Amino acid sequence: MNEYTASRNRTAAEPAAQTHLRPWTILLRQILAFALETGLLFAVAYWAINAFPAQRAAAAAVALAVSVVLWGLLLAPRAKYRLPWPVLPLVAGGAFFAGAGALVVSGMPRGAVLLAAAAVVNLIWDLAAGHPAVRSAARPAGRRSAKR
Repeated sequence: MNEYTASRNRTAAEPAAQTHLRPWTILLRQILAFALETGLLFAVAYWAINAFPAQRAAAAAVALAVSVVLWGLLLAPRAKYRLPWPVLPLVAGGAFFAGAGALVVSGMPRGAVLLAAAAVVNLIWDLAAGHPAVRSAARPAGRRSAKR
């Protein structure tokens, strides 16, 4: 195995910026990010159900669809129009705080406090680390990728 192959294997398995971190901290950040995203989706659906009681299923489905599409276009690791780094954690934190606000309006203040506290921890951790918990995969480069 030469140096080029070793470098490719390292970046494929673990981003270079995360090699200095302990494996459990990487895992903990990813679990927190997943829990926040799941909590946001719950908050959006719960708000829609309470805001439109006559059409609960349709309201929840539309609210979830809009949330998932926006997250997938702007904030997901493989998003087509992913926001640049300094803006990404701020917009994600704003989305989580909006979800906490939706829970307050829907009558779940304890859940809102939990979501907001987790969002603060995640925002501080992301900004201190200098990169999001889940990084986007490296885009292919070179002659072979140009033939797509």
